[in-house]
Amino acid sequence: MIYIMTTISIIGAGSVVFTGRLIVDLCLTKSLHDSEVILMDINEERLNIMYELATRYSKETGANLLIKKTTDRKEALEGSEFVVNTVKVGGYEPMEEERRIAEKYGYYRGVGERVSDYYGGIGAYHQLKFFLELVMDMEKYCPDAWLIQAANPVFEGVTLIHRMSKIKVVGVCHGHLGYRDVVRRLGLNEENVRVTIAGFNHNVWLKDFLYKGENAYPILDEWIEKKAVEYWNSEEYLKSLPWECEQMSPAAVEMYRLFGLFPIGDTVRSASPWWFHKDLESKRKWFGPTGGFDSEIGWTLYLNFLKENLEKLYYLANNPTLKLTEFYPPKFSGEQHIPLIDAIKNDKQTVLQLNIPNNGIISGIPNDVVVEVPALVDSTGVKGVYVGSLPKRIMLFNMIPRMLKMEQILQAFIEGDRMSLILMVAEDPRTRSFDNAKALIDEQLSQSWNRAALEHYK
Repeated sequence: MIYIMTTISIIGAGSVVFTGRLIVDLCLTKSLHDSEVILMDINEERLNIMYELATRYSKETGANLLIKKTTDRKEALEGSEFVVNTVKVGGYEPMEEERRIAEKYGYYRGVGERVSDYYGGIGAYHQLKFFLELVMDMEKYCPDAWLIQAANPVFEGVTLIHRMSKIKVVGVCHGHLGYRDVVRRLGLNEENVRVTIAGFNHNVWLKDFLYKGENAYPILDEWIEKKAVEYWNSEEYLKSLPWECEQMSPAAVEMYRLFGLFPIGDTVRSASPWWFHKDLESKRKWFGPTGGFDSEIGWTLYLNFLKENLEKLYYLANNPTLKLTEFYPPKFSGEQHIPLIDAIKNDKQTVLQLNIPNNGIISGIPNDVVVEVPALVDSTGVKGVYVGSLPKRIMLFNMIPRMLKMEQILQAFIEGDRMSLILMVAEDPRTRSFDNAKALIDEQLSQSWNRAALEHYK
């Protein structure tokens, strides 16, 4: 008789990045060895590659995971205790085409939030629709399971699921780890650093920053005054990949000056003012020589990275004599999915940075809005750590407007309200006229991959 520690289903297991990280972390977590891991994806070729690699990695590390694969979501969910959703519906090409259409109407790099790749289709329709379909299936086949939501948009998605389903859901992201870049740049010993990071997903702020129990913001202020310009002119900064240098970029420092707290991780990209994103020249000024992750240069580099990574996975899968641990060393990734599962399953009290309903954690935010905050996790579940108030300027000019955008997206989706989509675009400072915004929405909805969205948004 084989003892199964727990059953974990990964939906969208063909993911080029996420699945590999989760398998490595799982293989390194001895208290979850002997678990059953079900890989599910509709792309059978990618699924087979990840199954081959996961099986071999488990054997190499002695994790003894029971790994299965399926293209059937029902089969993957039935009896699962934890469900990890990494799905990006339709891949990136439809998003790129929607971006090209938007640019034709005068919207450089697309419409929506500053980082348009979060939303997977107009109004986040395809992602949000999939999220609801997934939780409906979970209610049938594994109603007591935890849903670990990794696929974007986490803010909109987890809020929607929380409001429309009784499934236990937690949103997970690694953007908060950007604080480590701050610590390294300042030359501090991370073991002596304590932080409180809070906000919304992709919109989080360094509320408390302590070094050896003392406020460390003055250390940051001194670096900005005496060393920031030297760093921005250094070869290290100028030759960095776009996603490696944004945390300590001029954009991050200027946002600190404008809003009063230092932005962390993706916040530098997705919550920065619109004038940082007017054109490539502006992006280069604020985010570095490539214009940052979301410029035409930075995004192309990222897509090429994904392509190269996929080619590497194909190569490794087709060469079974290669030792995978030499290509992917057995080191924890920093992702929180597996520590979250371990804490709940094995009652290991842990503090993680999670996306959960506010319930009074951040002052001034409704209880049913999902926030990203520190949370205490153990076998009893997930409990947010009280944060309290954020500066009024951040609340008025950043947090509340971002929350309203979330509510607009959800209202348009739930009610199938095309006018709300148009109004969201019309509010963009680049909009030339209402008719221009309407024409853009009409053309995007007319694309072949948006047939269902066209029917949905009346």
